[in-house]
Amino acid sequence: MHHQSPSAPRHAPRHARRPERPSEGSSERSGARHRRGRWWHKPAALLAVVAAAAGAVQLGHGEAAEAATSQVTLTGHGFGHGRGLSQWGSYGYAVDKGWDSGRILDHYYGGTKPGTVGDDEISVRLMGVDGAQTIMLTSGADFYVNDLFIGAGSGARFTRQNGTWILTTTLGGCKGTDSFGPWDMGANPAVWLANDAGEDRSKMFTVCNNGLQYRGNFRPAIDSTGGTHLVNFVRLEQYLRGVVPAESPAAWGDAGGGAGMAALEAQAVAARSYSRAENRYSYAQTCDTTACQVYGGVAREDRRTDTAIRNTAGVVRRDSKGGVVRTEFSASTGGWTAGGAFPAVEDLGDSRSPHHDWKVVVDGPAISRAWPQIGAFSSMQVTARNGLGDDGGRATKVVVTGSSGSVTTTGNDVRSKLGLKSDWFSVITPSSQSWMLRGSTDGGEPAITARFGGPKDTTLACDFAGDGRDGLTSYRNGVWTMRESASTPDPNAVTPADATISYGAGWMLPVCGDWDGDGKDGVGVYDTRTGTWYLRNSFSAGDAEIKVQYGWSAALPVVGDWDGDGKDSLGVYAGGTWMVRNSTTPGRPDTTVQYGWQGATPVSGDWDGAGRSGIGVFSGGRWLLRDTVSPGDPDRAFDYGVPGDAPVVGRWTAGSDGAGITRPTA
Repeated sequence: MHHQSPSAPRHAPRHARRPERPSEGSSERSGARHRRGRWWHKPAALLAVVAAAAGAVQLGHGEAAEAATSQVTLTGHGFGHGRGLSQWGSYGYAVDKGWDSGRILDHYYGGTKPGTVGDDEISVRLMGVDGAQTIMLTSGADFYVNDLFIGAGSGARFTRQNGTWILTTTLGGCKGTDSFGPWDMGANPAVWLANDAGEDRSKMFTVCNNGLQYRGNFRPAIDSTGGTHLVNFVRLEQYLRGVVPAESPAAWGDAGGGAGMAALEAQAVAARSYSRAENRYSYAQTCDTTACQVYGGVAREDRRTDTAIRNTAGVVRRDSKGGVVRTEFSASTGGWTAGGAFPAVEDLGDSRSPHHDWKVVVDGPAISRAWPQIGAFSSMQVTARNGLGDDGGRATKVVVTGSSGSVTTTGNDVRSKLGLKSDWFSVITPSSQSWMLRGSTDGGEPAITARFGGPKDTTLACDFAGDGRDGLTSYRNGVWTMRESASTPDPNAVTPADATISYGAGWMLPVCGDWDGDGKDGVGVYDTRTGTWYLRNSFSAGDAEIKVQYGWSAALPVVGDWDGDGKDSLGVYAGGTWMVRNSTTPGRPDTTVQYGWQGATPVSGDWDGAGRSGIGVFSGGRWLLRDTVSPGDPDRAFDYGVPGDAPVVGRWTAGSDGAGITRPTA
């Protein structure tokens, strides 16, 4: 308990809480235990509780268990599949090494050689228009739909009707309202300019569906399955003018006194070769997104990439048989290409990439959604790699484990399902707990941040010094560590403990409270097998000074000063029901309240500074609090934290308890 003065109201210290169970179920499993918000299973071998004189119990260590976790930290290298040319690597080789585009291409596309192709037409599926039941095009020049003449400034509106397109024309382009027609134009009408627009953009086609302008001509298409598409037919070299600046920054051409132009030239050759080798659909050779290569029409064109395209006009890469090679490329290899169609090579140029090294934290629920068959996520392990580069290279086999089992998959599958930058990643084991503490019961930025305790520890807020402020306490496997103050000199550094004791066993849950009303908290543990409490009046090892049987194996211990008498007393929570006593003696509940639900984490604290404890629940970052031990609507409801965080309640900065969260941190 905390004293502001001898007569000041005291608030209830907090106890360890067993956060919500990730898996569904109507009752908690006897013998299961948790730490830091996750469920644990009782170890196979447990050290016995040793009986001491006069019924007291000396509590020792239990066997350690492996931690489950609701999030995972990954570090990695590169961005993209890593096959073939690295765009950032090309830039590095051009600017830092002075390589020309030919040398860059030889490096990434081993086993190929340069060749040339003509400036033939290419057909591009505009993916953003897929599925449209109405497609509209306009131009500032005269154009035709099949052999139907349409005057400059008019719009051509195609409306899908079963297996054909019905054409109506409008005056006023995309926003025109007057209509003429209709005409049945068939399933794949040709929409073509009467004269080449040259460089006059006003005379090019505008696709009203996306607002973009394009060179060349078009066909609205209905495929064999009934799907609708819009296909742009454009000369290859004109097409590249919309691709190269969409794939590599045009400004690279100015870098290194113009040396960066070699990277743009390499990109132009790779894009030209890739598109010429494509033959994806019955109605189009390629598409305009990263599924093929990005193409943005004339809006993305730039003088520097135009120059790179002219400098390499017609150049492609050919294989040993003379065929045009499908020259894949990606943003960043991370230091080694992935191999595949081309030999894997070290990529020293990629050191300039902002994606060369990266780090991300992925929440457990997101992993469980990616592989529902595993249940609640617990761990991820890379079991095989390709052997190229740092950390053993790209992940080729990964085991993802949860409460319902495990799956073995590929690194590329993990990359795709979790949205990672690449399949070159490592799983980082958390090394500490991060504490983010508010001085009030509301959302917002933390008032205090700290790193204290191990990643598998249970976290508690306790005032062992009796100075009226809670410190940081962690518990694992019968070992308690505590820091008297929550504030730390460096919130980014792991804070050392002020004291450590052994009190408890591996299957027990820790609690703390002012059992005797002296203004200082003491330690305690709750035996999850029998519902027995073992309490001491100080932060010290030794025999239990209070031994009480109150609860059962499926119940969670809760602690609070429920009646405001200045002493903390006992309670249990199960399935949303609170059963609390106003003393540390056995007996029937003094108050029974339904507040919460199965799977929610119980929390207790003096929310309003009135000197008595209220109740509450925490679930997925949402706090729902009552100021008293009574049923009803929440007196306070707010968001603080994310799914997987563990709640911790304490008096950090003010006269009432505030909300806090802890989470494992690498």
